[in-house]
Amino acid sequence: MKFYLPAIQQMLVIAICGLFVCCCATAVDAQDGWGTLKGQVVISGDAPEMPLEKVDDHPDKSICLVDGELPKDDNIVVDENGGLRDVFVMMYVKGKGADAPIHESYSKDDEEKELSIDNVKCRFVPHALFVQTGKSVLLKNSDTVGHNCQVTTFNNECNVNLPAGDSVPVKFEKSDKIPGIVNCKMHEWMDGVVLIRDNPYVAITDGEGKFEIKNVPAGEWEFQFWHKKSGYMKKLESGTYKFGRKGQAEVKISNEGETDMGQLEFPTKAFK
Repeated sequence: MKFYLPAIQQMLVIAICGLFVCCCATAVDAQDGWGTLKGQVVISGDAPEMPLEKVDDHPDKSICLVDGELPKDDNIVVDENGGLRDVFVMMYVKGKGADAPIHESYSKDDEEKELSIDNVKCRFVPHALFVQTGKSVLLKNSDTVGHNCQVTTFNNECNVNLPAGDSVPVKFEKSDKIPGIVNCKMHEWMDGVVLIRDNPYVAITDGEGKFEIKNVPAGEWEFQFWHKKSGYMKKLESGTYKFGRKGQAEVKISNEGETDMGQLEFPTKAFK
């Protein structure tokens, strides 16, 4: 026995099936492979000599010393081989990057990884931090004196006083294009950097200037390089990549492998 649907119902079924196929195709296209982006940012030229922090006349001076010595400004930290710490490497979210598919591993990371900004010897630890929107960040104070933690970005702001040993969880809900500043109003030399955004494809260079972003969708994407003392790193030099005025370079991410940008050199004269 055969059953026949009225014409209008046949058209509806065809339309639904077509939509289902279209959606499935989009999902397959969005996940045709994932890769890892890595590299290293080094300076060219002598490392800048950073000044001592102005803690001499502060009543909390004894808490803020490092091994009995006055601390140096930590806005530019370079290792013995020229590796530059605290460079933000960020997928350019304008244009194509705004619709980049997100690998499922980033949801798992959200569940397992605790983010914090601590106050240790009158320093923000870490000095630079990336936070995805909506994720909790614990503002901590491990010192024996009170601190203030004021986060100011283009789209986010909070201001929290932290007594000794205290901690307060906060969330940031709005996405930013570039990092903002963390300050302590009780110890005015203290500062840090924080980036808050939806797109998770971000890394911050470590003490050797190295960075790595895992599970990036395969294909061509633009990545930006930014440092607090230079802004967009448009002066970066590479034998392979060209950098635009917003510190961006186009990179082709290999499917199921590593894309190594190699050493990217930044001239010290380009620091502000």
